[in-house]
Amino acid sequence: MKGTYCVNKWSVIVIFFVCYYLSKGLPCSLADEKKKGETTVRGVTIVSMDAPLRTTIGKKVFIVVVIGNERTTKLTTILTVTCPTTKQQIGREAEALDEHSSYKAMYSWSTEGLKEGTYVIRAELEKVPDETDVSDNVREIEINLER
Repeated sequence: MKGTYCVNKWSVIVIFFVCYYLSKGLPCSLADEKKKGETTVRGVTIVSMDAPLRTTIGKKVFIVVVIGNERTTKLTTILTVTCPTTKQQIGREAEALDEHSSYKAMYSWSTEGLKEGTYVIRAELEKVPDETDVSDNVREIEINLER
């Protein structure tokens, strides 16, 4: 009986600590601990992207992309604007941005010879050194071409 009491006592203690750690939101694994220890490093962002959502085939479409530097230091990145639907590159340029600044780029996309339908326009910023938050480096819009 004495041995059974010890096992039950230790079982209760183990269960208590497991419940305690889970209720405090503490990591249950090394992977969770690693995630909590990582620091998000920002870099560049696509602040906005604007173009007409509907236009007539044959007209030029003007696309305006505003990019920003989220850092306290100057950096250079590459902005690429494409139409994945037609596999066209609309524009590509390197941009030097001062700390906490933005830049407005304008591109012209020729719709000459295209068919009616919906076309995706994609703007993408190249990742800068040490950047870990790249979720804001890409933006897409859809443009509907009509006759």
